[in-house]
Amino acid sequence: MKKQLWRRWRRWKKAPWVGAACIVLTVLAWRGMQVPEEISLLLNHTAWTLPGTISDKVESGSSLPAVAAVYNDMEADREPEAAILDSQELLKAVNGEPVSRTVHLKTVYVSGEEVQTLPGKRTPAQLKLLIARYAGWSGWFGREGDLWLEQRVEDLSPLTKKEAYFGVDEQGNLTLFKGRPESEKVMKTFFQLDMGSMKSSLPADIWEQLHQGIRVQDMEEYNSVLSTFSDYARDSAEQVMQAE
Repeated sequence: MKKQLWRRWRRWKKAPWVGAACIVLTVLAWRGMQVPEEISLLLNHTAWTLPGTISDKVESGSSLPAVAAVYNDMEADREPEAAILDSQELLKAVNGEPVSRTVHLKTVYVSGEEVQTLPGKRTPAQLKLLIARYAGWSGWFGREGDLWLEQRVEDLSPLTKKEAYFGVDEQGNLTLFKGRPESEKVMKTFFQLDMGSMKSSLPADIWEQLHQGIRVQDMEEYNSVLSTFSDYARDSAEQVMQAE
């Protein structure tokens, strides 16, 4: 019996495509099991904690509370040619044109943006104090002369950690929603998915969860979802992502 199996195996080895096919089938089977496991871990995640927001910095030790926080629906009024300035350059600009200005504090997160506008207009002296307080931030002057101070944070925004779900929009795009996908409150759109391939590959319960919403509360979950579903991205979407 062993001799027969050995002779059969030697005949198979002579056919190169057999070995290649075995390798491909093994990889596909392994990947098919891995993807549901990755998503299942995300679906079973539990509690979250909400960190302090930008308003904490404004309100601590200050009588100038932030009065508005806007996520992804407020565009900074920066001209395309407007220069990005560091704190020293901002101080020089304020000294060169000592007028009162409205101040916006903008934080750019991996998952979106948070903008807070301070009430009223700040005098040149108050502007200098704010620039000194946020010395690590960059800034620019908007179309109306407003002062914008900006920082970049390699983390999810507080809103994302509190309320965000990954899902699919009506065009089949992987999308980050504020609340469940049925709310249609889009925070960020990523890439178009090959829905046919994905439906045939994923277990029914995970397919259903994607449409109901997959909760994400930290960078590990966020990156895991993007990595997992990028396997089902259409080629054109992948090219756009690489170009960015």
